[in-house]
Amino acid sequence: MPNIVEIRDLHFGYGDRPILSGLRMDFPRGKVIAVMGGSGSGKTTILRLIGGQLRPQSGTLTVDGENVPSLATRDLYRLRRKMGMLFQNGALFTDMTVFDNVAFPLHEHTDLPEELIRDLVLLKLNAVGL
Repeated sequence: MPNIVEIRDLHFGYGDRPILSGLRMDFPRGKVIAVMGGSGSGKTTILRLIGGQLRPQSGTLTVDGENVPSLATRDLYRLRRKMGMLFQNGALFTDMTVFDNVAFPLHEHTDLPEELIRDLVLLKLNAVGL
């Protein structure tokens, strides 16, 4: 099974402070991946690079075969619709159920009928054992 994300010899830093140096990672298609490490180790930076919010100084980063740093804004938005990321803080609305949290982006960013949203949310929750 091909990788959905491939990172090769990636370098990134903030100003003169290197954060990632020669990073190589593969995320297999169809797998749930956890990026773990200590505070300030670059976890959030990696996710922001994958999502195209940041651009690497050098190296390659492909998602679903597309070179993320070279994508035009419109293409980047299209690619982002295929991915989901969960950051450490602010991940869920605490006053909403898990079902409603999963349904929220579908309500906000699609015109899908309510019945289809319900079916999609139940499918996703079932996929992770909820």
